Amino acid sequence: MGSRWDTLPDLAGVQVFVAVADRRSFRGAATAVGLPRSTVSRRLSELEAALGTRLLQRTTRQVSLTPAGELFLAEVAPALGTIGDAGQRLLDAHSEPCGLVRLTASAGTADWVGRIMLELVERYPRIKVELDLSDRWVDLVAERFDLAVRAGKLADSTLITRPVGQGENGYYASPGYLKGRRLTHPDDLVDHHLVVFSGTLRGLRWQFQIGKKVVDVPVRGRMVVNDLAIAQLAAERGHGITWLPTPYGREEVRHGALVPVLRKYWPPPVPVQLVYPSVRHLAPQVRATIELLAALLKKVL
Repeated sequence: MGSRWDTLPDLAGVQVFVAVADRRSFRGAATAVGLPRSTVSRRLSELEAALGTRLLQRTTRQVSLTPAGELFLAEVAPALGTIGDAGQRLLDAHSEPCGLVRLTASAGTADWVGRIMLELVERYPRIKVELDLSDRWVDLVAERFDLAVRAGKLADSTLITRPVGQGENGYYASPGYLKGRRLTHPDDLVDHHLVVFSGTLRGLRWQFQIGKKVVDVPVRGRMVVNDLAIAQLAAERGHGITWLPTPYGREEVRHGALVPVLRKYWPPPVPVQLVYPSVRHLAPQVRATIELLAALLKKVL
């Protein structure tokens, strides 16, 4: 006695059926799938025999779906699309990505996202990159961006999100600047020089974890700049305390040029994710960018 697997319809027959159902024509389906009309008719007959039911009503003038055909089409058409997408992704994985990728990220990620983009174009010479660094709200679909790097809790949307790690922000100063100066609590900042990065929407309000609450502290800087590299350099040269994403300060702390300050008051890390409009029909260059960003951001954060 055979199992039900012995009578599963042949995939080629299913593809022919969908082609006929879409076009309501044997001739049109034969052209679409690249087969003789006689082969299309034979495969449909074999499919109906395997299923034990008639799927199509055939007359000399037209082709229509039976109720069973309508039901079968509704079930198999999405499945064929999924199979096709899977095959395309496999082909993409074995072809060299090429074409344009448009990426947006916050100004605070400029250093490491920029370095990853350089690695991307070096690894894939046929890829072109447009990188927009801004803290403004970007509508990926309306502005035709392929993906974004975003930190923090995101509003509900139809966009796809791929978590890549946790981002932490902290406060730093040079050992020389701190020598002989008191700094044990955020309240002490009123007596200090500050180097304020204005490139973020929250640039003039520093956040601290005080007790169970995250508190915004308004700040005024002796220097106000919209470039993190300059803020970092100013802090290294002893011009005051600055805010930095931790990847910026990591090497300087290791070499002793900067030290973390008010460490126990730093705000909690925030989730960092890649955001893009759809997982289906991603161009090879976009898929390659997503995979590289995901892998390298996990190492940086």
